Amino acid sequence: MEYSWIIQKKEGGVAKITLNRPRALNALNAAMIEELLDAVQKAAEDNEVKVLLLTGAGRAFCFGADISEFSEERVRSGGGSPETLLLKSQEIIRLLTGMPKPTIAVLNGFATGLGLDLALACDLRIAAERAKLGEAFVSMGLVPDGGGTFFLPRMVGLAKAAEMVFTGEPIEALEALRLGLINRVLQAQELEAYAQDLAGKLAKGPSLAIGLAKQALWKNLLGDINSALKIEAESQKICLKSKDHREAVRAFREKRDPIFGGD
Repeated sequence: MEYSWIIQKKEGGVAKITLNRPRALNALNAAMIEELLDAVQKAAEDNEVKVLLLTGAGRAFCFGADISEFSEERVRSGGGSPETLLLKSQEIIRLLTGMPKPTIAVLNGFATGLGLDLALACDLRIAAERAKLGEAFVSMGLVPDGGGTFFLPRMVGLAKAAEMVFTGEPIEALEALRLGLINRVLQAQELEAYAQDLAGKLAKGPSLAIGLAKQALWKNLLGDINSALKIEAESQKICLKSKDHREAVRAFREKRDPIFGGD
């Protein structure tokens, strides 16, 4: 597959995938989700790849799903249904958590909605000081659908997870570090070099032991990511057909605050 919306590089056992739609803050459109799924799948299957780095071009990691992809006009023109995009994005989450290789999310800026869930599905997260993290689904009348309801309670506790999911308000990188959501906060100009150095060290490590350790960590988490993703998918299908979501999309286009009716 030729890539138009991502950049994929491989060097020294490290595969680096860059979301490359900076003008849209790397919001994921249908084509981008297809490309990202393909690139992550290839990295998972490539025996030469020992570590996966995931980052974004410009001033954002990923601003979530592109809301224009949810429009009725876009679906009618062949853009694919929201449910189809949901299932493909969830497959990316499964690959990130399931591959027996360390995955590192490099958060150079905003990581919101599905963008945050992609980061949470990685094993390690390092962030620029300017980065902001948030579960923004609620602002569009939706529920997290990339594993957010699985990851967040385990990382920050139920109360903070509920606050992030219910309000959608982003938190600063230093607060995310304090909560244990990320591993390290750096100046923006130091981020890429640190990420490459960390990935290089891991790539030179005992890949079998690291891979088995990763699998053990995920298996020993309370609960099951696949069950959580299924619950989120079923909930999201209901929300995608709701009046509140349609109102949120209209309000987004009209640049006004949505008026939710609870249905």
